Amino acid sequence: MAQREKTSPPGSEMIKAVSEMLRNLEEISTDPSIIGSCPELPGIVLDKVQATLRDRDGAEYADLNRDYNRLRAEYLQALVAHPIGRGLALLAVGSEGVAMMEIGRPPSSISEVRLVQDKPTRGRKESYNCHHIVPKGVRSVSDKICVNHPTNFVIAKTTRRGRDQSQNPHHFWHSLLLHPQTHNAPDQPIPIYVVRPLFPFYPPIAQGYRSAEELRKKLATLGAPPLPEIWEKRILEFSKASNHRPYVVPKEFHEITRMFGDLFKTENKDAVTNQELRACLAEKAAKLAAEFLPAGAYLDGKQLPANHKPKRILPVIETTNEPATAVSKPVPSKNRKRKAQRQNAAAQPKSCQQAI
Repeated sequence: MAQREKTSPPGSEMIKAVSEMLRNLEEISTDPSIIGSCPELPGIVLDKVQATLRDRDGAEYADLNRDYNRLRAEYLQALVAHPIGRGLALLAVGSEGVAMMEIGRPPSSISEVRLVQDKPTRGRKESYNCHHIVPKGVRSVSDKICVNHPTNFVIAKTTRRGRDQSQNPHHFWHSLLLHPQTHNAPDQPIPIYVVRPLFPFYPPIAQGYRSAEELRKKLATLGAPPLPEIWEKRILEFSKASNHRPYVVPKEFHEITRMFGDLFKTENKDAVTNQELRACLAEKAAKLAAEFLPAGAYLDGKQLPANHKPKRILPVIETTNEPATAVSKPVPSKNRKRKAQRQNAAAQPKSCQQAI
């Protein structure tokens, strides 16, 4: 279904919420070296959340999903309306991506077009999705994490090319760290380590930068002012961690990344088939995830022992403050309300006239 373009400007509440999100990211660490802590996942920290799981087929999950779909367009607009957010967006998704966000749509672009004689024109599409840091299916015990709030969002690249999953960090996070922790998880509260990028976009840059001058020059050509020093240092550190080239998902994780995407293919929607695929992915990914997660984490229903030490170090934080800003739930448009009423009316059984 085609997404509607949002032409009205974002509200002041949403812009304040975006400001809070950027401020929170800055406060996680003032030391830019944290960006390169883990070469496989540069610019990522683990956020420890004590939580239980929501039923993905339940009413609570459906309500969260509906509310998110109503506010997403305004969030995208507010992010590029913010001066820092706009500069970061230009570096990550370019002018074309920013233009799409201005009308409330996730950024995407055609990065390469192939012309072959006597064959249809083929383009390579770069796609992004708005990722929930604490997923909608995870319920925080503290009840201080607002799932549908800018402080819980990141715009993540989700470009899929068959076996080549190098441009799909979004599904990489899900397959490596989120799915094996939630699959077969116990019913009681457990620690879940979610992926929290230190940027509102991931990857934060589409090319490498070796100096602040080079970075500022790029922003100037895009019509944006220089970024605050903390963001400049983070971007330069990220560029260094990715060898001054665009970030790619390490090849050893392409198989599980592809397996996660396969869960949502039409031919795998059958409940039994889908559950078998989920179990297979959890088993395979758990072995890899153990190299990143600390002692006490649950993987495929089993807890890592107290003496467990991960081979690859990701910084761990614990978000304890609830958002200081509120985001109002958008009211459905009148057209959508009428459409829903027509659909409900059509679904109602026809009343039978009874003789008096």
